[in-house]
Amino acid sequence: MPSQQQPLSALAEVRTGYSFRGALPENLEGSLRVLQIKDVRHQTVIEPGALTKINWDARTKPPLLSVEDIAVIARGESNRAAIFLSKEQVVATSQLFIIKVRMKSILPEYLCWVINLPQSQRFLAGGSSGTNIQAVSKAALLDMPIPVPSLDVQHKLIALQKVWDEEDQLIARLQKNREQMLKGIYQQLIEG
Repeated sequence: MPSQQQPLSALAEVRTGYSFRGALPENLEGSLRVLQIKDVRHQTVIEPGALTKINWDARTKPPLLSVEDIAVIARGESNRAAIFLSKEQVVATSQLFIIKVRMKSILPEYLCWVINLPQSQRFLAGGSSGTNIQAVSKAALLDMPIPVPSLDVQHKLIALQKVWDEEDQLIARLQKNREQMLKGIYQQLIEG
């Protein structure tokens, strides 16, 4: 039985990250971390330890990410998504949309995977505006069609993606090792 599609708005809530005023002064003793576009661009799981630390100076309580929130890049050539699986205190900047799944029929990791699929990225690119820097609208994100297969199928797709990611990491390590071996061989040939 084919899975049915639903707009993202039927499955989740979407909010914009926090709008910081001015530059983010890093403070290694800071009370929380900040998630920026650069932290989402090349990964699908947010690594809190790699994020910039700051002191929270605002008078309001920080709008922290929750476990299983999904961050989607709102501006730029790619609208990649990454999932937050930590309990650390992290605030996302306004260049990111934050998605919180509200339906039990969809797994957050699966939704993150769907958003990163080429057809989803094309859909979001079609809902972008701007001449220099493309920006996807919140309305376009909420309208994105999401296939909703059974939870069993969602679990299988997530597991398969994890195997592919591990394979990619192994291939990258093998290539790096090969490059180091070749450099060593070249060095020996040049010196020998």
